[in-house]
Amino acid sequence: METIEARAARFSDRLVAYLLDAVPFAAGAAGTVWVLLGPLEKPPTPELLALVGAAWGPMVFAYQLIGNLKGATIGKRLLGLRVVSRDGGAPGFGASLIRAAVWLVGTTAGSFGFLVALFNRENRTLHDYASGTVVVEAYPKSASEGRALFLVGAFAVIGLFAFQVYSGWSRPTPRDRAAVAKANEGLAVIAEVQEAYKAKHGTYAASIEQLAEVSGDPAEFRTAMAALFRAEPFKMEAGNRGWRIRAAAFDRRRTPVVREGPTP
Repeated sequence: METIEARAARFSDRLVAYLLDAVPFAAGAAGTVWVLLGPLEKPPTPELLALVGAAWGPMVFAYQLIGNLKGATIGKRLLGLRVVSRDGGAPGFGASLIRAAVWLVGTTAGSFGFLVALFNRENRTLHDYASGTVVVEAYPKSASEGRALFLVGAFAVIGLFAFQVYSGWSRPTPRDRAAVAKANEGLAVIAEVQEAYKAKHGTYAASIEQLAEVSGDPAEFRTAMAALFRAEPFKMEAGNRGWRIRAAAFDRRRTPVVREGPTP
């Protein structure tokens, strides 16, 4: 097997560079979701989340591709690292394309692609193996620089591990999904009752109490609604032409559920 003359980058250096490259995009995607679900009050449908991924994914891919072609992304340049092929030369377009694609897949899969670097002497990641590349030091680092980056990398490893644990814990369970499904079913019932209320009063109801009047069994209706939606936040708006409800389901993440009518 051919070897390269430059020293392979330390895992701690690579981790810090990896986070510098990945975190801004992750924060941007998370911020986009927050704006859509919060201020814009969009329902958290799988289609909406897929749209966010479709918007941010190409930007991350393009960033990685350009960085590979130039020899280093911004994070790698800040850490004094560069990407080279196994013979020490610059990676070509094909290798850069493969590396960017595998980086994106490996990162979205719990950063598995990067963590492969823990298990080989040259600290090569899954995207390195797939593209035939190695990340090396662009210039020798002093002992003090190495120690400082090692400490930063160690704290980053702990933070990344904690984030992975938290992500696994916060992932919706079957019980969480059932709670959200029941909340959406409750909104469908409310939509039917709203039409009954409109037929009787000429306008839509602006509260659960008003809806309970035409539900057939007010006490049972209020009990059912209390079992489906959290008391806070619960917001109902209505008028002569339409209505809108924003509530939170009884899952661990307090998933917002939104519905408006009249539906076509």
